[in-house]
Amino acid sequence: MEYPFLDRAKWVTDKYILVILGVFPLFVGLEGYDNVTVSKFWLFVVSTGIWAVVTLAMLVCGLLAGERYRAEIRPAHLAVGVFLAVGAVSAAFSRYDTWTILTGNRFDGYLTILLYALVFFGTSMLGRPRRRYMWAMGASSAVCCAIAVAQLCGLDPLGFYPDGTNYYDKYVAYNSAFLGTIGNTGLLAAYLCLAAPLLTVYAALSKNRLDRALFLPGALALGILVACDVDAGLVGLAGCLLITAPVAIQNDRAARAAGRVSGALTLAGLGTLYLWPGKSGTLYEMSQALHGHLADEFGSHRGQIWKQAWQLFKEHPWLGGGPGTVSKRLDIRWYSQVRDKTAVVTNCHNVYLGYLVNMGVFALLAYLAAVGCSLVTWVRRRKRNALYPALGAALVCYHIQDFFSLGLCLTAPMMWVIWGLLETEAD
Repeated sequence: MEYPFLDRAKWVTDKYILVILGVFPLFVGLEGYDNVTVSKFWLFVVSTGIWAVVTLAMLVCGLLAGERYRAEIRPAHLAVGVFLAVGAVSAAFSRYDTWTILTGNRFDGYLTILLYALVFFGTSMLGRPRRRYMWAMGASSAVCCAIAVAQLCGLDPLGFYPDGTNYYDKYVAYNSAFLGTIGNTGLLAAYLCLAAPLLTVYAALSKNRLDRALFLPGALALGILVACDVDAGLVGLAGCLLITAPVAIQNDRAARAAGRVSGALTLAGLGTLYLWPGKSGTLYEMSQALHGHLADEFGSHRGQIWKQAWQLFKEHPWLGGGPGTVSKRLDIRWYSQVRDKTAVVTNCHNVYLGYLVNMGVFALLAYLAAVGCSLVTWVRRRKRNALYPALGAALVCYHIQDFFSLGLCLTAPMMWVIWGLLETEAD
């Protein structure tokens, strides 16, 4: 039986995926870095809304024309559905009322979570892994990284910085460090944690020789990720390498050997970190954390943020304070000499802790269950083609860096698209 309307819905979904992976990373709006979050958020909302409305219209027309559809519900779908449902209950019972829907300038309320889930369900059921998506990601990351290279050279090719400033005026003339077309360097690192493993793994495993060219944007992404010097990105990259290598290797014997080497390196690394003799720096702070000592100043005040966020979780452990309400509940601020302003913390700086504080333990368990189910899918499909290993590698890297990340809408839509593609069936 032919399904012309379903085919049109899939065609629209294909174009939406290309927009999110190829256009969305490069879009910064018309006001530079000052309003990049607003610009990307509304591009995400508008493009997702158009895609959803057109797709739904095609499917309804198909049903009226006699087409009958069968959706394959996978374990990850069920887990994301539970995550979404718990978030709705959390929002309904929150004392912050309508704030939980959109929230402030972080845009991390329930509406955004609902859109993420919609992207996941839509791309996983109507999308298919395509070679063109790798090239779309390669093109966007290459442009983003090329702009970052120019900025590292002291230039401002697109006028993103405040007048008369450049990258090296960070934390002096403006209160952050901006590179590329994503936003601050922490968020750029999150984006590169998707692009670098996706492109390099696919280029290494693809049977099409032309795809070897994707090593170039992959290597550029790796280089900028290192140049950013963002701990979350570097930890994500290291963890991704240890986890991905045994899965991406197609030969079973070599994969088992790689697994043993990765396990040994992981244990050796943790042991070295635990015994680290230094007295300052990131490695020292991580070593102290393994010893159960998390000082307030660790990780640019991340220690203080995590400890207060944990206390907030204990106030409402089951349903949290409501989606996006951590910005209302955290009480951490310090004086910044940049423009004589007070810096206010509005995020847990840990995606998982954020879900725990905002929506409670059930939401976090559902989210982790969805991640776990998709990782199982990744392992099972690793030999089907080069696309599945690459998609899984990107997710692993991103989810590791999420332990130290803001998890904002500047990068999350791309992650949810890639996650959805991992859960699709190959043609």
